[in-house]
Amino acid sequence: MSKKYDDDWDNRKAFPEVEAWNEKCRERSLVFSRSVSFQMDNAYGSQPRNRIDVLPGKTGLPTFFHIHGGYWQWNNKEDYLCVGEALHRMGLNTVFVEHTLAPDATMDEIVAEVRAGLSWFKLHRHEFGIENPDIVVSGHSSGAHLAAMCQSETNVIGTVLTSGIYDLRPVIQIYVNDVVGLDEEMAKRNSPALDPKRYQSFALIAYGELELKTFREQSIGYYQGLVSEASDTVLLPVSNRGHFDVLDELMDSEGAIFRALMDKLNLI
Repeated sequence: MSKKYDDDWDNRKAFPEVEAWNEKCRERSLVFSRSVSFQMDNAYGSQPRNRIDVLPGKTGLPTFFHIHGGYWQWNNKEDYLCVGEALHRMGLNTVFVEHTLAPDATMDEIVAEVRAGLSWFKLHRHEFGIENPDIVVSGHSSGAHLAAMCQSETNVIGTVLTSGIYDLRPVIQIYVNDVVGLDEEMAKRNSPALDPKRYQSFALIAYGELELKTFREQSIGYYQGLVSEASDTVLLPVSNRGHFDVLDELMDSEGAIFRALMDKLNLI
C-alpha cells in the first residue's frame, strides 16, 4: 500500500545509480578479500546470520567495526568489505558484523544482535592477535543507526555514522515499516536522537549534501543533540555526494570521512 511520505525516504528511487554502485562495491570487496587474510564467518550467536569477518592489522592499533546498510532488511556484510580497504592499509584491524534481517528479527533483536557481536569480538580479539582494546564502530544508513546504538558500549572510543537515521519514528509512516514492523514504543527506545548523552566516545556524523532532505535533517539533528550534551562530535557534510557514494569518502585514503577519522585517531 502506498504511503504518503514514501518518496521522502526512498533512496533507491532518488539515486537510481545505486545498483551500479552496489555492484562496484561487491567487485571491489571480492578483490580486496582475496588479497588479504580475512577470517570469515566467525559465529557470535545462534542465528544463521550471526557472523563476523575479522581482518587483523597492526596489533597495537584500534579496530574498525563496521555495520552495513540496507534499511535493516537488505544486503550482506561481505559485499562491503571494501569499506575497510584504505583503513587496513593504515594498519587498523577491521571487522564486519552481520545481523538477522527484518522481518526475521525485530528492531529490538537486531540491535541486540549487533551489540552481541561487538561483545563477542571484545572477548575474542586476542585470538586474532589484536591487543589494542579500542574500537571505532561504523555504519552506513541503517548501519549508522545500529552503530549509534553502540556508542555507550565499553571500549568504544568513537563512532563513524554515515547517512543514518537516528530518530526512527518517521519509519513507522513509510513503506519500510511493512517489513521492519516498528510500533511507537519500539521506535522510541531504539532512537538514539531521542536520548542524546554525553558520551566519552567521539562521533563523526557524515552525510552527502545531495541526500534527501530527510536524511540531511536526521544527521544535523543528531549532531545538534550530541553537541548539546557536550559530546565530542563532528558534522561532516560532503559536497557532491548522495546517500550511497558518500561512503566512498571512507573507502578511499583521500576521502573526507577517512581523513577525519585518521585525524581523530592521530594517524595523520
